[in-house]
Amino acid sequence: MRKVLSLHNWINTLPCDVRTAILQRMRPRDYDDGAAVYSLGDAGHELYLIESGKVSICNYSEAGREVQLAELRDGDCFGEMSLIDGLPRANNAYSVGASRLQVLREQDFRLLYREYPQIALELNQLLCRRVRMSYILVQDASVLTLKDRLARLLSRLGFSVGVADEQGVTVVEGIPHEHLARMLGTTRQSVSRELKVLENAGLLHCSYGRILILDIATLVSNCDSLIGGESIVPDYQDS
Repeated sequence: MRKVLSLHNWINTLPCDVRTAILQRMRPRDYDDGAAVYSLGDAGHELYLIESGKVSICNYSEAGREVQLAELRDGDCFGEMSLIDGLPRANNAYSVGASRLQVLREQDFRLLYREYPQIALELNQLLCRRVRMSYILVQDASVLTLKDRLARLLSRLGFSVGVADEQGVTVVEGIPHEHLARMLGTTRQSVSRELKVLENAGLLHCSYGRILILDIATLVSNCDSLIGGESIVPDYQDS
C-alpha cells in the first residue's frame, strides 16, 4: 500500500507563483453540517479546496441508500471534472460537520488554465490517481467478499488516517459502522457482522467508536494480495 502526499490536491504541487495566482482568485464559503455543495446533475461552474472540515462525495440508490465514494478532508480539492469536460456533476457533495471551502469560479479557472500550462500537468496526475483508485474499488466490488472488501477498506483507512498508539496498534476513530456501510454500499448490520468475523480472527478490536487494528502491516499485506495490486491512499497523517 502506497501513501501519496497531496493525492487529492493538485494546487499544492504547483510552482509557488502559480499556486499564489490560484489562491488569490479563490473566495471562502462556509457550509453548515449536511449542506449541499452541489448535487448530481447540476451544472459545474466552480471547483473547491477544503480549508477546514470534511466533504462527502456520494450517490444514492433508487431506494435512497447512500453510497459514499470518498470523504475528503482539509487540503483536498474537488469539483474539477465538470470544469474540464463541461458535463453535469456526476455525484453529490455535502459538508460533514461545519466546513469552509475556498471556491474558484469557472471563468477564473479557464484564465489560469490558459496562462499556466503546469496546471494541466498537475490535473492530469490527480485525475490519473483517481482513476487508479476507481479501478481498485470496481475490482473489489466485482471479485471480493464483503469481509475482504471491509478488510481492505479498514487497511486503507488505517494506513491513511489511523494513528499508532504506544503498543503499535493502529487506531481509527470517528468512523461508525453506519459510515463504513455507506462506503461499501451495504447495511450497518452486515458490516457489524463482518467486523465480528475479523475480530474473532484476531485482526482487530472494536471499542466505543474506535477500531483498533492490531497489526496494520499484516492486514495491509494480506489485503494487497487479495487482488494482486498495490492500493494508493492519501497521506493525511503527515499533512
